[in-house]
Amino acid sequence: MEETGRRPWTACGTAELLRSEVVRSRRGAHCGRIEAAGITVVDILCCEDRTSFVGPGQQEEHCVVLTRSGGYLRRVAGEEFFVDATGGYLTAPGDEHHVAHPVGPGDRSTDIRIGPQLYADRFDCPRTSRRLTVSGAADLRHRALLAAARRGAETFELAERIHLLLDELAATAGRWSPDSPARRSTVRVHQRLVRDTCAVLAGGIPALLLPLEDLARAVGVSPHHLSRVFHAVTGTTLTRYRNELRVRGVLQQLEEGHDGLRTLAAAYGFADQAHLTRTCRTHTGHLPSAVRRLLADRA
Repeated sequence: MEETGRRPWTACGTAELLRSEVVRSRRGAHCGRIEAAGITVVDILCCEDRTSFVGPGQQEEHCVVLTRSGGYLRRVAGEEFFVDATGGYLTAPGDEHHVAHPVGPGDRSTDIRIGPQLYADRFDCPRTSRRLTVSGAADLRHRALLAAARRGAETFELAERIHLLLDELAATAGRWSPDSPARRSTVRVHQRLVRDTCAVLAGGIPALLLPLEDLARAVGVSPHHLSRVFHAVTGTTLTRYRNELRVRGVLQQLEEGHDGLRTLAAAYGFADQAHLTRTCRTHTGHLPSAVRRLLADRA
């Protein structure tokens, strides 16, 4: 489907929510876009109302398509199937596709446009179908990604959320299973990668402000591989671990008598003082002002 009226959810420092959307006159889409880690995520509300197939169209990108509401018929590379909120599908450059809306307009979907290497690593295995069965966990992760963009999450967090969502989808598609037994040599390599990553982040403010891509480059792997392995080994995400380190840095500064929360928020890469306050409360159970009092009492 042709897309119009798009404005980017930019991912420079922090993601900006698409505040307004433009609708095509009769058939079309509300479109919002997130760009992070070299991946484009497009949120589409389709207003197409034709019950018969429209097309053919020619696919130009590698894409993972997920549906959040409604449903429609899709014919991709000669395979025809119905897509609803329990599923999705894959497309690749050169695919011929058609679409029909027998239940009417208003379906909401997400296009995750990825590069050829990431597509090959995660999804380009021998398969007889382009269809994806989306688990409840993957659906929740998908919706959480968009919610994070709407509330203005940082680029780092959005990039990792995208990669972890692709992990979940690849596992559902049967490409590989994160729970499958790994060889001892693989476990050692993964543990070493986590150690190296922690060592980089322990460098303080300069390292804690690195984008996910630069952090991955520093340890010699791809952002996707780093996010997946870190989560598998530690049971937590890089975003949460990095936030833990940032909060601890702020606590150290408060303990040393630095009480300018706005200055500390800027120094540790938080969007503003309110962002620092929310993150501190999430990780410590206390507001920075209360933490400051606690630390002052201790001093």
